[in-house]
Amino acid sequence: MFLNKSMLLSFILLNFVGYSQEKSHSEKKTTASYDLNEVIVTATRTSRQLSSIPMPVILITKEQIQKSGSVRLRDILLEQTGITIVTDFGNSEGVQLQGVAADYTLILLDGVPIVGRTSGNIDLNRLTVNNIKQIEIVKGPSSSLYGSEAIGGVINIITEKPKREQLKGSVSYFARGGAKNELDINTNVVWKKRKLGIVAGGNLNSSEGFDLSPETASKTTAPHQSFTGNLKVMYDFSDKLRGTISQRYFSQIQGDNSEENKQKDWNATVKLSHDLTNKWNVDYTFYVTKYNAESIFNEERTNYDQTLLRPEIKSKNTFSIGTLILGTGANLESLERTEFNGVKKFNTPYVFGQFDFNPVNNLNVVVGARFEDSNRYKSAFTPKVSSSYKITNWLMAKGSVGYGFKAPDFRQLYFNFKNTASGYIVLGTQTLHDLYGNLSEVQMIEKELKAESSIGYNFGFQVQPISNLKLNINLFRNDIKDLIDTFDTQLDASKLNLPLGTRTFSYRNIDEVYTQGVEVDMRYKVNNNFRVLGGYQLLDTGDKGQEKKVKSGTVFFRKTPTSSAQRMTLSNYYGLPNRSRHMGNLKVFYENYQYDFSANIRAVYRSKYALFDTNDSQGIIDEFDDFVSANTQVSIAVDKTFFKLMNVQVGVDNLFNERGLENKQSFTNNDSVLRLGSTYYGRIQFNF
Repeated sequence: MFLNKSMLLSFILLNFVGYSQEKSHSEKKTTASYDLNEVIVTATRTSRQLSSIPMPVILITKEQIQKSGSVRLRDILLEQTGITIVTDFGNSEGVQLQGVAADYTLILLDGVPIVGRTSGNIDLNRLTVNNIKQIEIVKGPSSSLYGSEAIGGVINIITEKPKREQLKGSVSYFARGGAKNELDINTNVVWKKRKLGIVAGGNLNSSEGFDLSPETASKTTAPHQSFTGNLKVMYDFSDKLRGTISQRYFSQIQGDNSEENKQKDWNATVKLSHDLTNKWNVDYTFYVTKYNAESIFNEERTNYDQTLLRPEIKSKNTFSIGTLILGTGANLESLERTEFNGVKKFNTPYVFGQFDFNPVNNLNVVVGARFEDSNRYKSAFTPKVSSSYKITNWLMAKGSVGYGFKAPDFRQLYFNFKNTASGYIVLGTQTLHDLYGNLSEVQMIEKELKAESSIGYNFGFQVQPISNLKLNINLFRNDIKDLIDTFDTQLDASKLNLPLGTRTFSYRNIDEVYTQGVEVDMRYKVNNNFRVLGGYQLLDTGDKGQEKKVKSGTVFFRKTPTSSAQRMTLSNYYGLPNRSRHMGNLKVFYENYQYDFSANIRAVYRSKYALFDTNDSQGIIDEFDDFVSANTQVSIAVDKTFFKLMNVQVGVDNLFNERGLENKQSFTNNDSVLRLGSTYYGRIQFNF
């Protein structure tokens, strides 16, 4: 079932002995084009060229996804500047963007949200890269267009659609061996004839799981089998009226005899796009998604069932001075969960607007705002202003200031989780007051959580000193206010009718935190055959409340477990947990157009980071705490196409077997500090 060494050697031999017909001169020129003027839609909800967007944006093309050997969304995001995948203590992974936590990043599929978060995180392995045209990542607060959860930014997955009459498709088989045994089978069909277009695809993925700590009883990741199916039907009723119906279905079974987890994720979108005039377009969209997860652990069954309905109308008007977007809609959300009492509902109508214009030559300004009114939290108004100015033909300045917010989620309001065996319970603020509101100690704890809010600043330059070199330099700052955090209520267990010694946790708004830094992206075309891509991020983070404590002189720490306590100063203060000061990536791509052969080598670096306070300094991380060591992972891939009908790819991820074993002593039984060893893979794809 899984790739073995003999198969890998066969694939390598095929790559070096096979060749195909030479491409024409025009095809070479097209393939080697360096000027990346791809169109993106996420940043402004209109089609704009990447180079003209006045805010920091990453565009990941289909070619980059395929060349890197990625099969799930997680794989390709790991290699992007300013992005890292972090693991919490529940072994749930999420995307950290510019140092902002994963639950503040909104993940979209063709502009509509994916639901079903675990501990605030979307499981990225639920999302296959099958049928993806490109991935668009907007950094910084984007609530002016997308509402709650977009404090850190937006990741929008754009799927394929036919642009002309055509029939094409592919079938691929991917197998990974080594530290991770995985099988991935894909099929795609794109067809268009006159007014009708169809895109369909299927993906099967399975893994035997893996175990980073064999000495412990459970596996790090249990075996799984999953299926993803997608279907998109487009019909042009006339030159001015177009309709699209699309749906996606995901199903996964994970676990073994003692533990089982089932997930189902279904969504459907109906969209009508009507050109009322040459300059006035209206989109009518209805979106519905349902996510369900059932788990069995120690013979105890839990259920998570979430539904979201979203009707929306968006109008786009083009004037001589600019483009105006106006829209209105509503999020109708419900969640039923074992740890909740009854079905909880959020109803959130909203309106938004944006004006994109050029007041003078070389100056582009985008002004937008959104207003949301909810039945569960205070209304929110989120404006944003972005602009770019072309100073010279090779230098452009860009800047943006945006306000973001994140509403308290169902878990923070209604959670009712009891783990009496471990001696603790976790209650949402509403549940805490519903159960124990008659106690004076509970009445002093906030019942109504405030929505978290942020102001994000981005300023930088797009520089192209020579035709083959392009640099993007961006300075950023994110200030997050009213952060919602878990805390120990210190309530007397006897008053709550709980076993003696049981600790009760709930949620509260705390002081501000910030992330700031600089990021640099570089694209350099050495010649028609070689391209170099690189990126670097310097990150500084902090909790303003903790900094005040340090300044007051009331915080002490120990350099070693046996040394005497010393007063902490700001020079000792490190910042927020699970953040690295330095991150970088470097990728070299080689193309041989004569023989349809390509190869690449990619390296990703992450400097040290701390998970929590380990030297008893009031939960504040300092330079003498235990840190997860820095690591660099290098991957290579080789790709060969035969007569445009068959493609063969082999590669090795984590080439030098970086595993993080030096972290085991400081972080016992914590698999999040360990990494997979080397994995090798092969893919064969047939095109028609």
